[in-house]
Amino acid sequence: MRNLTILCMLLLSTCAVANAKTLYFNRPADTAQARYVIELLSLAYKDIGHKLELIDFDRHSALIAANEGELDGQLGRIAGVTDSYANLIYVDYPLYSFNLQLISHCLSCTFNQLSSLVVQSGYLVAYQYMMDNQYKGELIEVKSTAAQLNLLMQEKVQGALIVDFHLREHLPYMDMEAVKIEDLLTIESFHYLHKKHSALIPKLKQTLKKLESKGVIAVLKAKYRI
Repeated sequence: MRNLTILCMLLLSTCAVANAKTLYFNRPADTAQARYVIELLSLAYKDIGHKLELIDFDRHSALIAANEGELDGQLGRIAGVTDSYANLIYVDYPLYSFNLQLISHCLSCTFNQLSSLVVQSGYLVAYQYMMDNQYKGELIEVKSTAAQLNLLMQEKVQGALIVDFHLREHLPYMDMEAVKIEDLLTIESFHYLHKKHSALIPKLKQTLKKLESKGVIAVLKAKYRI
């Protein structure tokens, strides 16, 4: 009887290992928010018997790859991604929130009065805001926050749309009297999975709520100053 019990335990253990699956996501830009999301979701996937793995992948085509199932999803994206990428389903638990900010030389201008804007390519929240507000000025796209700020401080553009946590590290080096910074809207970020992994979504939501109730999320947010 004892041998039968041990055999059953070994079989269950083997099945658990066999059912464990590695999910692959593109490596995000190295920010405190990204490190927080990676650690949090690594814990969540481990709790449900899976593993999160990061791979180097062109971030500008990552959404398309995730939608096609080449990647297993997106670590963190704003709500509304599924409007354009129908194969992605979000886990209904906000990972963190952030502000989209307008920084400009025109201290009295409204958003639509700016003649030119620079945005960081690939950040959907900025494009969505411009579309919602029917921005008709000149638009310049660059690949980094530093490039945005260089154009702005050289007065080659009137304004820049920047995510607050990208701007924060540059503030000590800027002449704040020459610009105006305005919060435009607050956005929540969610974890997305390809629809082939839809069975994992309720499990992840339950696990994230459990981690919150145990205080793990609060500890991680304090660790990364989210």
